[in-house]
Amino acid sequence: AAAMRPRATSGAGFSDYDSGSNDVTLRCADFDTTTQEYAMFKIAMPDIWNEGTVTFKPYWTNTGGASTETVVFSMAGAALSNDDALNATRGTVQTSTDTWLAQNDLHVGPESSAITIGGTPAAGDLVVFEVSRVVASDNMAGDARLIGVMLYITTNAFNEP
Repeated sequence: AAAMRPRATSGAGFSDYDSGSNDVTLRCADFDTTTQEYAMFKIAMPDIWNEGTVTFKPYWTNTGGASTETVVFSMAGAALSNDDALNATRGTVQTSTDTWLAQNDLHVGPESSAITIGGTPAAGDLVVFEVSRVVASDNMAGDARLIGVMLYITTNAFNEP
């Protein structure tokens, strides 16, 4: 989440989580329980990316919840090549739904379905991703604190050219 930024409109809050006596400090994107909020990050994709779909797993914790409550994170992306307009349309939005386990524990959500990247993806493109908490689809009482995401890509070679 340290590489993420709030979206200009309806952006998520950002804070540092301190674990307590062992001082594990983590930068988090804090998603409200009632308002749809967004964060963005970008990755220059490797030349060996096959320009296909990607998936993600959210790593998160929370400020409140109970064992029957769930949180839903979504993600979409847009590929940008040299001379493309920066105001790109994102592709397919996919979600990952996870159940609250324990307060202040690391939660790792399940892998999402395949995300089709918007634009015309090409090897070496800059891909801009948007992450959100889908508050209309979840029921967790507290803020969801996104610590990071695992991004899965498919490659078509073993080494960069």
